Amino acid sequence: MNVAKLFSGLSIPAAILLTALSCHVSAGDFTKKAVGTVGSDFLNLGAGARAMGMGGAYSAIAEDASAIQWNPAGLVQISKLSATFMRAAYVADINYQYAAYAHRLDYATVIAGSVITTDIGGIKHTDTSGNVLGTFYPKDQAYTLSYGRAIMELSDKDRDVSMGVSAKYIKSTILNSAVGMGVDFGIMTYYFTNIPYRLSVVMQNLGQGLKFDSQRESLPLTFRLGGSISPFKNFLLAAETVLPKGNAMHFVSGAELSTGQTDKARVNLRGGIDTQYLRDDVGGFFMGAGIGLHFFTIDYAFVPMGELGSTHRISLTFDFPYRSPVFQRKDRSIFNQFKDFISPAKK
Repeated sequence: MNVAKLFSGLSIPAAILLTALSCHVSAGDFTKKAVGTVGSDFLNLGAGARAMGMGGAYSAIAEDASAIQWNPAGLVQISKLSATFMRAAYVADINYQYAAYAHRLDYATVIAGSVITTDIGGIKHTDTSGNVLGTFYPKDQAYTLSYGRAIMELSDKDRDVSMGVSAKYIKSTILNSAVGMGVDFGIMTYYFTNIPYRLSVVMQNLGQGLKFDSQRESLPLTFRLGGSISPFKNFLLAAETVLPKGNAMHFVSGAELSTGQTDKARVNLRGGIDTQYLRDDVGGFFMGAGIGLHFFTIDYAFVPMGELGSTHRISLTFDFPYRSPVFQRKDRSIFNQFKDFISPAKK
């Protein structure tokens, strides 16, 4: 491992993180005492059963369309196009759905869009005397547009760097509706060493929160610093530090083992841990599995949450052409593997 390259690759992500931390936040915003001080918590719901099966330790992997949710810098790993559809059975009969699509424009650029919606069913609307006035249906929605780009100026034959940015429109409806806007920013570095690995830094949900009455709530601003490593073929380890506004810092980690890794069929087994769940005594252990059949992958994640019950995610991902893991491609690069798109500097 080249230590000089490691620190040079992290210098820009660190600068971005420090700049973001200088925004209008205080250290007290990132402690247990701040629980309940932010809104739009549905933005923290995980997208993609693969990521959730690994405990949410996905910001330094993020290699399909769900990268929009975890780290838009990871979008550049997509070969040509990718789409993800997920339905989740959450606690207390709450369901949510997620859909994302990403498309490569050239050898260095990918654009993408996603939508997440929640559904908690109908609630009786009563007045102060208990008279039933009808039924209302609370809903949360977020629409996101993302842009991912490889940074050629910082890339060479042993290391690639990418960045990504997302803009999101947030809408929440109870009896009345409120809207907000937010942005995400991420950077990922890829090291093509004997034991390849990725590093990432992400800022999520910076922006203007919802305003239902006279007071505008804060968005769940979150910082993630993560890493993933492939110690040998078909095995992946990931871990990251999560610093959320409105709660204390915690750690997530996960692993994935793949068998039958061919362009025809593959089976994936996953597990993960979230120390925030453990600390709050609502589970903390994640499990998942997936089956890939050429262009399609079906993934499932099981997340027990103690007395709150168990939650389930099922997602379908379509990648065209077949998504080959970036560290197993013939071209040692995150740039698209097709000759029509390969940068002259990377040939």
